[in-house]
Amino acid sequence: MQFDDVRTFVAVAEARSVSRAARDLHLTQPAVTRRVQRLESSLGVALCDRRRRPFTLTPAGRAALERCRRVLRAVREVQSAAGHDGDAPREIRIGVAHALTEVTLTEPVDRLRRAFPRVTLALATGWSRDLLERVRAGSLEAAVILLPEGERLPAGLDAVAVGRERLVVVEPRRAHRTRAGGLAGLDGAGWVLNPDGCAARAMLGRILHRARVRMRVAVETYTYELQLALVARGRGLGLVPARILARSRLRSRLRVRRVPDLEFPLTIWCLRRTGDADLAPVLGALDRALGARLSRRRRPE
Repeated sequence: MQFDDVRTFVAVAEARSVSRAARDLHLTQPAVTRRVQRLESSLGVALCDRRRRPFTLTPAGRAALERCRRVLRAVREVQSAAGHDGDAPREIRIGVAHALTEVTLTEPVDRLRRAFPRVTLALATGWSRDLLERVRAGSLEAAVILLPEGERLPAGLDAVAVGRERLVVVEPRRAHRTRAGGLAGLDGAGWVLNPDGCAARAMLGRILHRARVRMRVAVETYTYELQLALVARGRGLGLVPARILARSRLRSRLRVRRVPDLEFPLTIWCLRRTGDADLAPVLGALDRALGARLSRRRRPE
């Protein structure tokens, strides 16, 4: 059994996708598949159910996952103890919510790299709640996530609120406005949204369902700039962070559609597991850098 195979299996299981794990690990998809197959061969069991879509672990895979996580935690504890003088190189894995990867993290990460040149920052993207669970499980040292305003974080985590996010509904600037206002005016409208797993999409669905308003997903894609381009072409309404709209090259072709009773206030959290004192200087610097970055955001007019 090889350590890299264990780490790769955990990454695949938590990302729920070979392609996303490959991106996080900076490997090709065939390389990731070979590592998982090699671990399966060494254990003598199938860990992934390749007959099902979406990605699913077998019962043996679910049982092995927690044990593999323990192996990763044990290795990190040994590395931390060996490098207690602060001089040894250190890799810190930070999860970043999809909505925060565009624009927001570039400058803070650059500042961290300059301040801590012997620290390697490995960034992994994902949905906020998935990243939260990965921090709790110990496969990530920290994460920057979005949660609905007022939602309480689970025990066992240290968290700092570094800013707030506001989502806005966008439509083509020249779109014809219907007479029906409020949520009723959205009945049957097409939407250009993130794929399933996105907390904002789920919130939108719940709000419209309670109001008995039909929601039709016309297009789903991860990239906000592509979403805005499709909205500008009339493919549907969009739901994007206000700061993304403010910086978009397509801003002049779009407008915010203000809908009473459709609010999406979110809090941006930097979180890590309680007790990781050795990470405090680096992650504290990340908190401050990200807070400073967010305080300079422009809002759309």
